Amino acid sequence: MNAYSAPDVLIIGGGAIGVSCALELRRRGADVRLVEREAKVGAGCSYGAAGLISPHHATPIANPVAMRQGIRWMFRPASPFALRARPGLLPWLLRYALASTQTRASRSAEVMRELTALSLAAHIEYIGQGIDTSLRQRGSLSVYESADGLAAGQRETRSHGTSTEVFPRSRLESLGVRLGPTVAGAIHVIEDAHLDPFQFVTAVGEAALDAGAAIDTNVEVHRLVTERGRVTRVESSQGDIRPKEVVLAGGVWSSRLARRAGVFAPVEGGKGYHIDLPLATGDPDLPIYMEAVKVLAVPLPGRLRLAGMFELAGLDPTVRTARLHAMRAVAERTLDGLAGRTVLETWAGLRPCTPDGLPMIGRTAEVGNLTLATGHAMKGIALAPVTGRLVAQQLGGEQPRIDLAPFHPDRFHTAFRRLAASFPGRAA
Repeated sequence: MNAYSAPDVLIIGGGAIGVSCALELRRRGADVRLVEREAKVGAGCSYGAAGLISPHHATPIANPVAMRQGIRWMFRPASPFALRARPGLLPWLLRYALASTQTRASRSAEVMRELTALSLAAHIEYIGQGIDTSLRQRGSLSVYESADGLAAGQRETRSHGTSTEVFPRSRLESLGVRLGPTVAGAIHVIEDAHLDPFQFVTAVGEAALDAGAAIDTNVEVHRLVTERGRVTRVESSQGDIRPKEVVLAGGVWSSRLARRAGVFAPVEGGKGYHIDLPLATGDPDLPIYMEAVKVLAVPLPGRLRLAGMFELAGLDPTVRTARLHAMRAVAERTLDGLAGRTVLETWAGLRPCTPDGLPMIGRTAEVGNLTLATGHAMKGIALAPVTGRLVAQQLGGEQPRIDLAPFHPDRFHTAFRRLAASFPGRAA
């Protein structure tokens, strides 16, 4: 413990983002220590992710279509979206609504596609470097249950400039995937990739260890102590740590730690679910995205993962069986051969979501040596390598490959100040 009580960089959080930051920082020569509250890395939200890496499916949660659907689905227990109303959620929802205009959503989608494309390239680099993350680039298949939905999907892919192939109902058999009779058509997104999320975190964590990073599990961080605008001490269950720099990559728990350090980070828990079924002959060898209900079927080693749902539930980890039943019913309707299979595992986890759907990446002005790397919502696995690289570049004084302004962690605080200043007689 004492040997690492004053590292160059302390990373809080051992999910996909944290281990990627550890690897990229260590490769640039930093003395890195990562602490994780669970018994192993990747045991939190990263464990249960779908594992799809898709620049095409990079649209953030804050967009007008999602907002309209969310209002319609809000109080239906088996719908893809649910909300547990509570007073503390109202400011987040207001910011979400403001970010869901067509103009803002289009701009956000563009920067997210750029970020995801860079991250996909980094995922491929990791495989080339011998890091066995289980990545496979087979593309993905978006399926639609109506001709109108398929036409809308075609328009969207054209606007994205994505490399795709369209399969109307008459051509579905040529795909070699057993799709149900309700499917009206599909679009093959050719560049997409997928992987086993837990294997990714484990493999990248091992690469970080091999590079010389220290990783300590079962360490709970209680507080970031600040003096004169800097973190001077981190109080943890295993004693105090005095790092030169802190990277906060604690997922949904980041908001609470940031707040105690005087930093505003509006991250809400967006609960997601998965059901793992045993693989069978004839199962798809690429991810199937059921567009109308936002459910994914992803082939992973030894199992087929059904993943989806979005439930704004704060820090409540409760598994709602109605949502699991609804997700499986949709998958059985879309993919032939799923009915009657034994369930290997069910899971629910809290994905860290910002109101505008963009991650928070970078230093905060409020605390000079604190960098945030959180708020990736459903894109944590997809964006982990590029996030780690951007954090390492910024801390190392390098020029990042993309403009980090849209992801600046102070953007919500700055927007609030501007709004307050617009009202006469109110202090900014």
